[in-house]
Amino acid sequence: MAVVETRRRALQRGLWVALAVVAFAWSSGPWRVAVEGRSMAPTLLPGDRLLVRPARRLRRGDLVVIRDPSQPDRWVVKRVAALPGEQVVAAGRVLAAGAGLVVLGDNAAHSTDSRHYGAVPDREVHRRVWCRYAPAERSGWPPC
Repeated sequence: MAVVETRRRALQRGLWVALAVVAFAWSSGPWRVAVEGRSMAPTLLPGDRLLVRPARRLRRGDLVVIRDPSQPDRWVVKRVAALPGEQVVAAGRVLAAGAGLVVLGDNAAHSTDSRHYGAVPDREVHRRVWCRYAPAERSGWPPC
């Protein structure tokens, strides 16, 4: 009986520790993002909810959460179009990433992006989109 009780306590303690770790991870940063504008339509629409994770080893095509260079208190989601040292043609113009990233919205007509403010320094990339979790009929991984 004592062995069963000890195992039960160990399991309960383990579950509490796991719960604490998950709670800390969720509270330590903006892990959930709500889409507000149409700059990423049709990939992302207003009302979509995203799970994001730290931005490491970015690749062309990744969706990233960046600090908006024109409004530093605002975060936006854009697609990585060019990595440091690369170039991309957008709207008939050649955009060079230089030491940063060229980020573009999928809906060019409704997007303020690197075509307007140039390359984005790596330090302004906060998170990478992992998946869309809501609305349920549009949820999934990858979100695009």
